[in-house]
Parts: sequence; structure tokens; C-alpha cells
Amino acid sequence: MANAKLEWTPLGDSRQSYTLPVNFSRDYQELLRDETDRERALDGTLRGYSRGLKQRWVLKFQYISTAQKDQLTAIKQAQTDIDFYRDAGAAKTFTGSWTNDLDFREVAPGFWAGSVVLEEV
Repeated sequence: MANAKLEWTPLGDSRQSYTLPVNFSRDYQELLRDETDRERALDGTLRGYSRGLKQRWVLKFQYISTAQKDQLTAIKQAQTDIDFYRDAGAAKTFTGSWTNDLDFREVAPGFWAGSVVLEEV
């Protein structure tokens, strides 16, 4: 498994990226598109999907450092779309939204576990 990468642009800031160490497991799913699953962008345009299926990636972390947990927490708190790269050196896999709650918990002193669910937007 190659290193994955996340890129995002916090409101009022410049584009940022974070390359994930290979310390997580992942699950890939394709979901049927719900025709009512649309939302408005900030400029008022209606966002939908250009494909019949949308992607969902579940990244599960076990025993990650506090520094990595803090970086992931900062990404979640940016509340913006995230460009996901399954392989940091390859093309973008998709643009998604972090849809689950921030669920990192300390499992040993200084080590954390939790998950990131990214759904295609």
C-alpha cells in the first residue's frame, strides 16, 4: 500500500496538503447516487454527481501519534472539501467530504485510534 495524501483549502488560507504515513487500513465502497442527495455550493449553484455511483473511502487508524491525530483534527475542523489521493504520487482519486464525526480516542498513552469517512461530492 502506498502513502495516501489529503489536500484542502481552509477558508481564507492557502492550499495545504498532508501525506499520510502507511499506518491505516482502508475500505472502498461505491454507493448508489440518491437523486435527492444534492446541495447548494456557496455561490448558489446546485451540486450533484456526474456519475451513477459515488465513492466512499473509510480510513481506519490504530495507534497513531498525537501529532498525526492533531493534523487530522485540523483537517476536520477546516470544514472544507478534501482532495483524496490514494497514492500520493498519482492523480487525484476524488474530491470528498469528511462525513463522520471526529472519533479519535486515546488507546494508550500518546497513541490514538479513529476513522475518517470520505464521501465523494
